[in-house]
Amino acid sequence: MNLVLLLPPVVGAFVGFITNVIAVKLLFHPKRPIRILNFKLQGLVPARSKEIIERFMDSLSEILNEKDFEFLIERAVTRSYKESLKNRVQNSWFSVLERYTSIPKKIDEWIESNLASHIKEIITKNISKNVDIKEFVLKKAEEISDEQIEDLFKKFAKKELRFIEVSGAVIGFIIGSIQSLIIYFLY
Repeated sequence: MNLVLLLPPVVGAFVGFITNVIAVKLLFHPKRPIRILNFKLQGLVPARSKEIIERFMDSLSEILNEKDFEFLIERAVTRSYKESLKNRVQNSWFSVLERYTSIPKKIDEWIESNLASHIKEIITKNISKNVDIKEFVLKKAEEISDEQIEDLFKKFAKKELRFIEVSGAVIGFIIGSIQSLIIYFLY
């Protein structure tokens, strides 16, 4: 009788784990719809990937604003400018001055603080007004394959998906234990 009482928790843990493993697999598979009787079966992510991405982008667009894009673009312009200036300095007589004086650095600082900051501001504001991140991501979403979406999702939520699978085993074990306790006290 005591060994029989171990059966519900063990079977419950096994069934809970397998059920959740299947549920996680059904998020991504089958990639193409399969008809079973009059029922269409397709993984949630492949079936609704565009809708998922659109909802994600809507949420992201509520968080990100024009100032965020100005920040990103300003940083990119600054890096590009400094890299360009550095290349010019290395390939000119400035490189000789740079070795022996701080003149190139002072010129760089002057250009950065006077001319470049004004130009960066104009460029940054104009570009950031015209950036449509949602349009860009939706375009990329059309180009991405179901396998790439699955890989991305699994990289992003690997621990969470594993937690779902293991929690099925834990919940199954707890339910099986409760069943065993009920059987034990009833008989």
